[in-house]
Amino acid sequence: MTQAATLTLTLQPVAGRHVFVPPEPALQVRRAARAEGESLSQQWVNGDRPLYHPPVPAVLPHRVGVAVGVAIAATVGTTLYQSHTPPLYKSTFDLVPIAQRSQTISTATTTTEIRPEVDQATLIQVLRSHQVLLPAVRDLRAYNINLSPAALAQNLEIVPLADGRLEVRYRHRSERVAQIVSRQLAQTYVDYGDRCRLDACYALEQAKTDLTEATGQVARLEQAIAQFQTRPDAQNLRHRADTLTRRTAEFTRYLTQTEQELKLAQERYQMLQTQLPITSAQSILQQQTDYPALLQDLHQTEGHIATQLAQAQPDSQTLSALYQRHQMLSGQLNQQVAIALNQFLLTQFPDLAADSETLPPALSQIEQAFGLAHQVNLLSARQRAIAPIHQAMQANKVRLAELLQYQSKLETQLAVQRRILQESQQQHARLQQEISERRIVWRVAGA
Repeated sequence: MTQAATLTLTLQPVAGRHVFVPPEPALQVRRAARAEGESLSQQWVNGDRPLYHPPVPAVLPHRVGVAVGVAIAATVGTTLYQSHTPPLYKSTFDLVPIAQRSQTISTATTTTEIRPEVDQATLIQVLRSHQVLLPAVRDLRAYNINLSPAALAQNLEIVPLADGRLEVRYRHRSERVAQIVSRQLAQTYVDYGDRCRLDACYALEQAKTDLTEATGQVARLEQAIAQFQTRPDAQNLRHRADTLTRRTAEFTRYLTQTEQELKLAQERYQMLQTQLPITSAQSILQQQTDYPALLQDLHQTEGHIATQLAQAQPDSQTLSALYQRHQMLSGQLNQQVAIALNQFLLTQFPDLAADSETLPPALSQIEQAFGLAHQVNLLSARQRAIAPIHQAMQANKVRLAELLQYQSKLETQLAVQRRILQESQQQHARLQQEISERRIVWRVAGA
């Protein structure tokens, strides 16, 4: 014999959450068809307990996608056999997939609902799957209802309706369990539907990561460039590098020319020295009282001139004074060479007239030897003065090139990261638009 009753539960919002608010308990007993001569036992009618006991309202957390004022129709049925089979309760609710397309105009947001194309057979398999049911199984433990996903699916039936909705039915021999499981399934399906499972959603998460990373990279590079530009050695970097490159090239030519002239003078001096039966002319010059000091002074002066010429903006007054001193020292050194030559000739050739304007061929070679010795000394002093300055200029040139390379690297990285940031922003906006047009949320619909 079968006896059925219908009970309606309404889902209402309370302070941003939803609770089941039951109506007054009402039990309408309907007589079922029975065989001829069969009567309803009075003892069964008096002894049967109500199909519904008002439970303590259970609070259900809910996300923003669930419709307000949704009604869940729960049909509770009982079947009693004369063999005293325990009654079976059934709780049902309807589920419908709704696609949301959002369009923002000024400060107002309008939402248009459209019916998406959904494969109901596939959807039913998803709703009965272990992955979807597992959150409900976990939440049911708070009500001391211990079910496995397989046990939950065994008593779960999902039937497609003609209007595209899905009717979710859950049967259990406990009225309390049937009601709690039903509303927990409703909440689980809503939560699952509220999660985004489009490919664009996963791409959006990656786009958010890329956007955050690109934003951080741009900020880091901008800070690094700002700090670099405050360094004293990075001021007017390009202009300094160009000027130094030009001056280094001039010094290179000057040093090369000096070294070539020095080598040629040394070769000529050595060749001439072997032809003369005299001691070294350089040794004779070094024995002069003032010659070594004047030569050292000239060497230092040429070093100061090279230092000034190596600067980006040489001091013209300082250079003018140095050039005058260089000219004076050169004249004094020439006088020392003439004195040394005369002393040597008078010592080696006493019969030579002191006022003779021309020298015999052999003595003319001696004069050339003194001149070449002095030239070797001058070129050697100049080479020793220029070489360290040229070496320092080369090192500074390398240093400026490294600074320029570092600055260029930072600027290139910043340009790349800015382009990545722009692309990430565009990708993020495109995916958000795509998701707003294609996203589907599942709602519990009124029966």
